[in-house]
Amino acid sequence: MPLEGEWARADVFRVLREISSNSDLNWPQIAARYDFDLAAIDDPQGVVPITAWHGVFEEVAKSLDNDAVMFDLFNNVDLGCFSLFDYVFSCAPTVRDACLAWVKFIPIRTNAYRIVFEEDETGGYVEWPILEGRGEWRQNMFARVGWAAQQLEHALEQQVPPILIELATSPPRKKSAFQKKYQGRLKFGASHNRIFIPKALLTRPLRQSDSHLYEIILRSAMEELDTFGQLESPLTRIANEVASNLAHGACTLPHISAKLGMSQRAVQRLLEREGTSFRKLSEEIRRSAADRYLRGTDLPMKEIAYLIGFSELSTFSRAVKSWFGMSPRKYREGSHRHAASGASARKKPEAVRLMSVPHPAVRSVKAMPRKSSATAD
Repeated sequence: MPLEGEWARADVFRVLREISSNSDLNWPQIAARYDFDLAAIDDPQGVVPITAWHGVFEEVAKSLDNDAVMFDLFNNVDLGCFSLFDYVFSCAPTVRDACLAWVKFIPIRTNAYRIVFEEDETGGYVEWPILEGRGEWRQNMFARVGWAAQQLEHALEQQVPPILIELATSPPRKKSAFQKKYQGRLKFGASHNRIFIPKALLTRPLRQSDSHLYEIILRSAMEELDTFGQLESPLTRIANEVASNLAHGACTLPHISAKLGMSQRAVQRLLEREGTSFRKLSEEIRRSAADRYLRGTDLPMKEIAYLIGFSELSTFSRAVKSWFGMSPRKYREGSHRHAASGASARKKPEAVRLMSVPHPAVRSVKAMPRKSSATAD
């Protein structure tokens, strides 16, 4: 089912349009196909549905006949093309402060995604938790990683900072300059989309750091937070909490409700109003995750079963057979054969039905019609 109300800023399409301007791309046609307002691209506060935000990147990469191009396009964008969100990073006092600013201010970019920053004894991880059931996000993620690496390169004045990049999808067929540049530091088929930053770099002062300027930037960013409203809609929060807790064996209504600070009955009523239930939502998210892991990674079956909340491989196998009509191994083999032959028609799960309401200050977002491109990765 399509999503309503989950949005992302449309300026990313303006940047994509400009950096691929020498290509024969019909943007009015793209806007019509993905059901977003073309005027939103040039509106400073314009937004588009999250499914369009994903789908257009897939469309452009396909049109350019280059499934690795997004790495290079967004690793070479000008600093400031995403306005305040660029500067809350580049003008921060340290790399750690910059990463925490990303976490805090991601709601000015989208009400669907969030960013997580966690540290251990070796360093910090900037992670984009995977959005299950909101369409194919692979090319969009390549663009985000290229852009994030560029932010670090610029801030640290290093052509190739000693970071490690993990992507929860298969490698592109073609090779980009970005992949060559980060050879040995870029891992595909992982269980997360994240960048590891060594501990020694986290306290590194950034070259553009200016305390007075940063105060002004933060005040402006706070004003944008007020404009774009709450961090996430309640239904988005429920779905994302379910997805992030699958591997912990704690994906139960009592546990999720407690983490959200809501009563179990409140969660149930919210889901019932949208024509679904906690059990159905959890099942759809598991199915979407299974599809993505089997098609996009080479992780062992036992690890995939664990990641989506199955303690027994046999239970996981039965679930996959009920979802896709075949065993996990056959489903993976069939997907690989299709990928090798360039086939695009695969049996994929429907997008999870999550209804939410955008902030009234934001340009309205129309529901995204079901299309073959708006499926889980």
